[in-house]
Amino acid sequence: MRTLTIAQMTLRAGFLIELVLGILYWTNVIDPDTSPAVKGIHMLIGIIVVLSLWIIGLAQGFMKGSNDLGLALLTFIVGLAVIIVGLFQTQWLTADSQHWIVQVIHLLLGIIAIGTGEMVAAIAKRRVKAARAA
Repeated sequence: MRTLTIAQMTLRAGFLIELVLGILYWTNVIDPDTSPAVKGIHMLIGIIVVLSLWIIGLAQGFMKGSNDLGLALLTFIVGLAVIIVGLFQTQWLTADSQHWIVQVIHLLLGIIAIGTGEMVAAIAKRRVKAARAA
């Protein structure tokens, strides 16, 4: 359960940092094209967020009494979608008037990732409490 808690806290902190960086990008306070170091940090933290999500899925899957492969699979699908959109978003709808659509999709996937991680972690923690009570 400790692994689950650490992964959940890492997911939360990473999401918060990513959200702030994303807002700074959108408001043009930081230009990712002229600040490659910040873009690299954003990508690294994004990878950490996805890894945290996957660890939550794995931890839930390996817990005693857990037979829910679907939740673990959900974390991997959401994480993979975040990575794919994050890595390739600059190549989709490149016109300035349309690129915001891809940015919104990227933001929504981030929100879905944090929500999925929180949901799966909560389910896993409830199962542990129920197993200890029984």
